[in-house]
Amino acid sequence: MSQNQTKMDRRHFIRMAALAAGGAGLIGGLPYARVAHARQRDKEVDSPIYIALNMSKVTNNEDSFRLMKKVGPRVCITTATHPGFVGFQANIQTGIFPLAGRYGGGKVHMEKDLNPIRNYQYTMWKAWQDHDDFHEKQFDRVFELCGKCLSMVIEGPWEPIYRIVKAKMPPVRSMGQIADLGVDMKEEKEFIRFATPMRCVAIAEHTVKPGKEKAFEQGATDTMEALSDSTGFLGYMILKQIGVCALGSFMMDPKSMAQSLQTLGANPPKDPKPLFKTPEAMPSPPEYLIHSEWDAAEMAQLGFAKVLVNHRIRKIHDEGVMLHLMRGPYIMFFQPMMEEPGWRSMIS
Repeated sequence: MSQNQTKMDRRHFIRMAALAAGGAGLIGGLPYARVAHARQRDKEVDSPIYIALNMSKVTNNEDSFRLMKKVGPRVCITTATHPGFVGFQANIQTGIFPLAGRYGGGKVHMEKDLNPIRNYQYTMWKAWQDHDDFHEKQFDRVFELCGKCLSMVIEGPWEPIYRIVKAKMPPVRSMGQIADLGVDMKEEKEFIRFATPMRCVAIAEHTVKPGKEKAFEQGATDTMEALSDSTGFLGYMILKQIGVCALGSFMMDPKSMAQSLQTLGANPPKDPKPLFKTPEAMPSPPEYLIHSEWDAAEMAQLGFAKVLVNHRIRKIHDEGVMLHLMRGPYIMFFQPMMEEPGWRSMIS
């Protein structure tokens, strides 16, 4: 083979390789990053249950709480009628974790100060598709009920879907069931706690560096296990967001959106179509929530402080969690208002 032919073959190879690389990046109109993101969606593992978190910010006044008590139970009953539903927990924000002054304008108790206030409502499902199906088949009824509450909404709703990475959650009991603890001890259960209806729910937001998900998940698990001996600690869940429900977020086709603004709830859009499919809204970088429960918000504050003042737990948290973050942690405190706790036995 001549020297000139060798140069031509080499140039031809480089040209073909460049065309192939460019074509791979343009297939289906998707850049490489989005192709990789789609592959990540396909790799998500199964979860014992899936959690839809309907998030909104509402005005903090008596009218809002009156509406919540009036409409909330009807929404819960409607949701519970659908196949695949396994439970719910409705929470209202009571404060934040100031993190040693990092969020110095906040306090553990801000029930009267926060306005707007976060309204976080979990629903639990055997599969995330069951939740999507619920919103499609019960759209008219849910739209009517939610339309009654729009006068208190400042932001939202937005309804991310989560799978459970790791969970250790106790059953909810009253003081009249304290003897059940003895049964737990006799059966040598690994995790025994007494979670009362007046407990504090802490929700911590974390945005993780792409590619560091597994390291973060292990570090978060190690941190929560280290905190599990803290006074007042009741349990935890590590949740990874896998998408967003469009209809649950009122993200409909433009025609339906316009129709929704022409009624107070009595005349739902005729044929609403979601603007996107749930898995298409998987966030990148990845988003996680760490849900934990405590006897009281003060106990939660003391427990979380250990990631700063306890040498062993600080090392676990620094190396396992903080090193892998792009945003967070930001910890909010909530009080459960209503709950159907049957889902707990499915994940513990």
